[in-house]
Amino acid sequence: FWLNRQSLDQQLLSSFEGLIEDINGYVLLEFFQYSLETSVPILILGMLLAYILIRIISLIWRSPRIFREMLANRSAKRTQRLLNDSLILLSKGDTRRAKKKLKSASSTNHPILQTFLLNIQMSIESGDIPESHNWVEKSSKKLPEIKDYIYTFASKLLIDEEYFTDARSYVDELIESNPKNNAANQLLFKILKNTSDYDLILRKIFEFSDYINNDELSEAIRDMVKDAIKNQRSTETIFERIPRSIETHPMIVSSKIESWINNKEYLKAETELRKQIPNTWNKELILLYGELGDDKVNELSERTDKWLEERPKDANLWMVASRLAQKDGLWTKAQQCVERSIEISPAIEKYTELAVILSELGEKEQAGEALKLARQISQ
Repeated sequence: FWLNRQSLDQQLLSSFEGLIEDINGYVLLEFFQYSLETSVPILILGMLLAYILIRIISLIWRSPRIFREMLANRSAKRTQRLLNDSLILLSKGDTRRAKKKLKSASSTNHPILQTFLLNIQMSIESGDIPESHNWVEKSSKKLPEIKDYIYTFASKLLIDEEYFTDARSYVDELIESNPKNNAANQLLFKILKNTSDYDLILRKIFEFSDYINNDELSEAIRDMVKDAIKNQRSTETIFERIPRSIETHPMIVSSKIESWINNKEYLKAETELRKQIPNTWNKELILLYGELGDDKVNELSERTDKWLEERPKDANLWMVASRLAQKDGLWTKAQQCVERSIEISPAIEKYTELAVILSELGEKEQAGEALKLARQISQ
């Protein structure tokens, strides 16, 4: 109808009409030596059925993985639920039931790291160290890829609770597997320092200098020196092995001076103190100045008075002035200086020292009041 209404060439119209008459709704498919003739509706239906069949085969092929994922999700949800229940019980103080929930949570096929960490923590805090070792072993087997983290976590808790031997076993294993493990070396240093294993610290001091900050390293050296002085041992070996990075640290300098004073090398100590104190005004160095020999008390007092003119609000200088006055038998001056130090910065030891001075002056009642104030500060 449409073609008959168009103003086209009649021959062209005739060809279009012949073409339309040839379209009979059938399709011929040829491939290689085969051919198939079918109608268009049947072809469309066949293609639809083929598509459905392919989807069914694909679903059957993937079904084991889908089932595994479903089971895994179910197990993970159960583990999370048990963990949440245990945390709620812990918040209510019901440790016994919380432990049961955590035990169930850690025994699922898809455990969560936090369940193991909580079990380890609760065992250590309750003092059940063998049980904590069991949990560390279980968690390491279940989650071998984070074994180092689990060992580090357990070591820190054991150190905090002062189970240093047990912590050392994990730390040694960490260092054995990786000698440059930063966290493990820091934990080893902490263990050695807390157990006063100064010999091993000294042997490994240069290794530790790569992992420990200068303040902690200097503090350990200072403790070694004090321990050597207390037990009347030589400090030469200690100072020979001090790393260059901390040679000028105030704690190291004060330790050297303390060692010289202990060996009665007062001239050497005084020379160094007179050089260091005006540069740093470090508390330890200032207080060491008051421990120099008794034969130069007047000279030491004069020097302290000059420093006080520069720093009249330095509580440490006032304490040194008081101690030097005590050595010289000037008890009234000693009282005035220590009271000035207390006024600037109150402290227990200052009130105790004031009580001693007042006792020497015969002021027993005031000495008792000073001790009473010292007790109040300590509370």
